[in-house]
Amino acid sequence: MDRMDLYNLIYALAARDGREVALFGTCAAAAREAFSRSLTGAAFPELWFEVPLAGDPWLDLHALVSQEDVAGEVTTFAGHEGVYDAALAWFSHQQPGAVRQLALSYDTSAGDVEHPAVQLLVGGRDMSVPLGFLEAAGRADARDSYRSFVGSMPAPWYACYVGAFPGRQASGRPSWVRVECIVGDEAQRSYAADASALRAHLAQVGLEDLRGDAVDGMQMLARSPFPLELQFNVGPDGRALPTVSASVRFQPSDWMGEEGRAAIAELARQVRAMCLADGRVEQLAQTLFAKRVTHEGASAVVSCFPAFVKLRWREGAPCDAKAYLLAHAHETTVRAGRQS
Repeated sequence: MDRMDLYNLIYALAARDGREVALFGTCAAAAREAFSRSLTGAAFPELWFEVPLAGDPWLDLHALVSQEDVAGEVTTFAGHEGVYDAALAWFSHQQPGAVRQLALSYDTSAGDVEHPAVQLLVGGRDMSVPLGFLEAAGRADARDSYRSFVGSMPAPWYACYVGAFPGRQASGRPSWVRVECIVGDEAQRSYAADASALRAHLAQVGLEDLRGDAVDGMQMLARSPFPLELQFNVGPDGRALPTVSASVRFQPSDWMGEEGRAAIAELARQVRAMCLADGRVEQLAQTLFAKRVTHEGASAVVSCFPAFVKLRWREGAPCDAKAYLLAHAHETTVRAGRQS
């Protein structure tokens, strides 16, 4: 099935019943253009719709290609040349399991569809893999800072992705790379019970003087039943910069069962109490869907669910809260009245 048609259907289902105005603002055209520029190979990319939970609504788009969909191919992104092609070529020739996905992340809220960030989601703990990605993404200068940051991380943490931002570097803004860390169940339990454990681990990566608001917010997320991840902007010296984020990840089943919905509702209540979210946080559950569509002998399942809530602090002060809706289309074939 045509991938643009599938994208349009996913967006329409997520945005219906007034949610476009409440969640996405006026970014539909830019997001659609960003999607079209991100197509590569033959598969439908995984999509993340990033939306704020307070203030004016807007939408940023992230499009992720899986390694198995481009493995060994010489391919290109439909709307980009240069650094993105080099990163994609490197990605497509990695060993199975070493990498998972390559993402193009767009500031479609600002109408920018030409300078996406390039992010690698890794499949293991081999440090040489992200170092190779940084070189392919035009950030060979950041390899030492990434190596230093990962070397200073607490042992339980797992650096699950690294991101490069060519557009920001070209604009003359400070140069850094972004690293996301899964803290692990044991560390999360320790943070939930004892803020000093969290402070000690943050100090290891360079945030010795983080204000209490940030630590309190991270501890609140750690006390939820959902996996905790921490995100850092890493400076040239390998230490985390003062803007830091923390997120929890959901599964579709969390939104479908009574226990999961209750835990999400409590989390939403706490985020609203921090003045980082308004009533739209209650609309996230309405974006959950999975539907099968058929056309001219082809069949696809389109789906969407809220996968993350992320809080961000700058210099320790609360900055904002966002949600990420994860959407996909999985194609099958219809033969003799049966779907496979």
